[in-house]
Amino acid sequence: MNKKLMEALYNNIVKDNLELYKTFFESDSDEEGVIDYWKKTIKFYSNLSLADQDLLFSIIKSTIIDTISNMFAIADGGEIIGNYSIEIKINNEIAEDLQDDFLAYIEDNNLGDD
Repeated sequence: MNKKLMEALYNNIVKDNLELYKTFFESDSDEEGVIDYWKKTIKFYSNLSLADQDLLFSIIKSTIIDTISNMFAIADGGEIIGNYSIEIKINNEIAEDLQDDFLAYIEDNNLGDD
C-alpha cells in the first residue's frame, strides 16, 4: 500500500471537501450570488441542532469515502461498468488493490467513524 498516496487522497478529497461544505453551510444565505440550491441548503442546515449538524457531516464524510472506494473498485476491476475497463497508473505502473489500500488507510487511522 502506498500510504502517502492514500493520505494525500484522503486529505485532498475527504478533508478538504468537508471544509468546503462546512464553509458553504455556514455562509450567509442572503449574500449576493448565492444560488437557490445553497439558500435552501443553508436554511436546512441552520435549522438543525448541533448534534444533527455533526451527524450530517458524518453522513457526507461517509458518502465521500464510499464514493472513492467504489471508484477504486471499478479501477481495480472488481466492478464492471458497461463495457468499459478502467485502469489507473501511478508512476507509469498499473495500480492494483486501490480499494483495499484506501479502506485499510481509513481503518488503520480510524478515519471512518466520528
